[in-house]
Amino acid sequence: MILRKRTDFVTAIHRVLEILKTGEPYTLNKLGQETNLNFRTVKKILSVLESNQTLLSGRSLDVSELDNVTVVRIKEKIGLTFYPENIQNLIIRTMYYPTSSREEEILVYLYLNNAINISSAIHLPEDNILKELTEAEHVEKTDNGKYYLTSDGQYVAKGALKLYPELANISSNSSNSMHAIKIEQFMQLSIPSGPNMLLLRSKAQARKNMS
Repeated sequence: MILRKRTDFVTAIHRVLEILKTGEPYTLNKLGQETNLNFRTVKKILSVLESNQTLLSGRSLDVSELDNVTVVRIKEKIGLTFYPENIQNLIIRTMYYPTSSREEEILVYLYLNNAINISSAIHLPEDNILKELTEAEHVEKTDNGKYYLTSDGQYVAKGALKLYPELANISSNSSNSMHAIKIEQFMQLSIPSGPNMLLLRSKAQARKNMS
């Protein structure tokens, strides 16, 4: 009796991908026949591919059940992650967050002024928003009433600059720059907070609940 040589797992994955790359749908049995792999190995490979979509090079694995039969195929991605980062930012901004929040503008202002530690802290007009930022540990207040960004605040500020590059026009030389930001933007409470601020506010709320 001739024993069939066992296929290593990496080679088995390549076989499955080679068959699926056509985009045609396959049942598990048919996929096993085409690749000369057993049913259990095919299922294991599909599980690996589902949890590691980066192996699919810009495509996604579609697994569906039809009349108790599993059908699998690879299709082109049409979701947000298919696009480059700059296009993703444009889509997110256009659809969900067209206007930067006041919190983001304050953080960016501090960032552009290089207020990233206690020695470079600057004065800002105090208000409830600045208090929120401090409670969320995105901004620190010095003993003499100046403010600077924490590491978390710097992270959010950088993200805001990616999403709203026009914020880079906030002057880093004028102490009156904060007053140049449109006041009507601050009052538009119906505009949803940007993605950077969702984490900030949940963190601030958690601190309030603990106190």
